[in-house]
Amino acid sequence: MKRLAVMLMAFTLIAGCAKKTETEQTAQQSATETAQKPQTTDQTKPSAPPMRPSDAKISVDSPTLAAGSKGSFGIHYHGVEPAKALVMPFKIPEGMTVDSVSFAGSMVDYLANKPVRIDNPQRLLLIGAVPVTEPKIPAEDGLLATVHFTLSADAKSGKIEESFAPPANYMSYVDTTNALVQPYFEAGTLTVQ
Repeated sequence: MKRLAVMLMAFTLIAGCAKKTETEQTAQQSATETAQKPQTTDQTKPSAPPMRPSDAKISVDSPTLAAGSKGSFGIHYHGVEPAKALVMPFKIPEGMTVDSVSFAGSMVDYLANKPVRIDNPQRLLLIGAVPVTEPKIPAEDGLLATVHFTLSADAKSGKIEESFAPPANYMSYVDTTNALVQPYFEAGTLTVQ
C-alpha cells in the first residue's frame, strides 16, 4: 500500500512534467482554473494539502550577471531524513529563460526519474526526484540540480522563489512513512547588472 502511494505521487509529478504544446497548456490551464473557482479563494493556487513542517531545507543560489547573457544557478538540499520523492516548483524572474536543468554531479544523479517541466511563458520551473527501484534520497547536504538560463536584453533583477505547479505540485518531499513534508525554502535573487 505504501509503495502504491509513492507510485501515485510519482505518476502525478511525472504527468505534471510531461511536455505539452502551447495549445494543450492553455486549454489545461483554463480547464483547471474553471474547475477550481468554487473551491479556492486564490484561483491560481488551490489550498495546499496538510504537510508536516521540517528542518530540511531547499535553497537557491543568487546569480549576478549582465542582461542579455547566459548563466546558471544551483539548487541545494539539506536533508534531515531519507526522502522517497522531492517536488520543487519555482517561479523565475521576468526576462529569464530557462534553457535546461542538469543533474550532473548532484546528489540525485543516480535516479532514473528526475522529471523536469520548463514553462517559460508562465515563468514556471518544476523539478522532481523520485526513487523507484533506487535507494531513497539520502539525508545529506548537497547539490540537487543546476539550472542553465539566458537573460533577455531587458531583464530585471528578481526573486527565484517557491511556487505552485498545476495540477498538484507544492514544494515538498515524501518521508519514509509516506507523509507529505514541507521543507524550509530559501529563495535566490537574480541580480542584473
